[in-house]
Amino acid sequence: MMFRVLAGMPTSEAELVLAARFEELGSAELVASRPTTSALIDAAGEFPEIDVVLIHQELGPAPVFDAIRDLSHRHPQLAILLVSPTMDPDTFTGAMEAGARGVLPHDSGIAELETRVTKAAEWSRTLRRHLESASLDLPASGVRGRIMAVSGAKGGVGATTCAVHLAMVAAAAGRVVCLVDLDLQTGDLPAFLNLRHRRSISDLVDAGDDITPGMLAETLYVDHRGPHVLLAPEHGERGEDVTARATRRVLNALRSRYELVVVDCGSTMNEATAMAVELADTAVVTVTPDVPALRGAQRLMGMWERLQIRSHEDVYSLVTRHSRKNEIQPDFLQQLLGTRVLRTPVPAAYRALEPGENNGDPTKVTDEGLRKAFARLAAELDLLSPPAPPGSGGKGGSTTPSGGLGSFAALADRQALAPSTRDVSGFLNASVPDPAHRAANGSSATPSGGRPAAGPWGGGGRGGFDG
Repeated sequence: MMFRVLAGMPTSEAELVLAARFEELGSAELVASRPTTSALIDAAGEFPEIDVVLIHQELGPAPVFDAIRDLSHRHPQLAILLVSPTMDPDTFTGAMEAGARGVLPHDSGIAELETRVTKAAEWSRTLRRHLESASLDLPASGVRGRIMAVSGAKGGVGATTCAVHLAMVAAAAGRVVCLVDLDLQTGDLPAFLNLRHRRSISDLVDAGDDITPGMLAETLYVDHRGPHVLLAPEHGERGEDVTARATRRVLNALRSRYELVVVDCGSTMNEATAMAVELADTAVVTVTPDVPALRGAQRLMGMWERLQIRSHEDVYSLVTRHSRKNEIQPDFLQQLLGTRVLRTPVPAAYRALEPGENNGDPTKVTDEGLRKAFARLAAELDLLSPPAPPGSGGKGGSTTPSGGLGSFAALADRQALAPSTRDVSGFLNASVPDPAHRAANGSSATPSGGRPAAGPWGGGGRGGFDG
């Protein structure tokens, strides 16, 4: 393990002597040296992975103890060692009161230099880990989190609305949630959540293979209402920088630190959203009960299958804008798409969503039907239970959480969250039976021949809208 050191030396001779000593060290490297206190303070911000700062007592122009105090306030994780030609009690007292970790004789030998730098660097890295963990509210269990990708069959079918509200419900239930905007050109999360944040996923693209908690802490927006948010680039053209490889690194880093990662993939497919759907534990396609949306869902899932990203049997369809008056009902929708249709639809309550969307605050949606619908959906998708611990053999715990949903979903009681025993929406019989059930009954989700029954447009199965 190589520790990184920044130094402030008042003369070129002192800098050369220190550099020569560091060349003989096997555990630390001198990253840079600065000749003034102001340049040293600036350099501490330029090198974020610095562990130790060595500052000579004769460094100026500002008093050295003031410089130590400024550095310790700006970068509390840094271990600062004062290099002093005098080892008197006043020097020790002044250094400690200013925030230094210790005092090092200016003529220290190589062995003493390495020992003192190593101990200081180990303290620095330990403190940094604690600070980064606290800033992200990281789960201490080390459990691998779940990823849910939400895609729209076409624009305007509610993918972002559903992603936001499901993330809010899960956060209100006590889950540690990150909401990711992968609609890289037209992402709307800032409007949905009324937030302004200068950092985005594009800031993590150049991070290499090691995305640290500190990098995430600087990039994520911490929403006081629950989920942490990773935004799409402010300028759409920057979305091209987010490659499949970068997306994999970012989502894996988030998965290791959050219990649930909800990814809004928008309604267009690119290499970033394709990677998100491939990595996801759960993939959801939002669709409205109309012909254009169904055709869009067919095209999207057809691309996923051709590119071997995800089979349509491994996708959930979530119906939005549902009404009993719709011409297309869930049982027919399942036959056309061949996916598992979620039992709970999102009702066609356009006006009820307006307070949340117009004010940028999802908690202002007070409509009981919508709130219960999102709470039931979260339970049906198993978003309310914590991830299973390693070796348990499952992706999550029980569907129904042990506690309440918190203030956001207070209207959804336990009866609302539990699987309904009566068909209130037409969706009770729309779920695809599990393979064991089909085998036991000798039936399948589609008629014989592997294609669904013909619909009123004359088409048979998934190609029914292809004309």
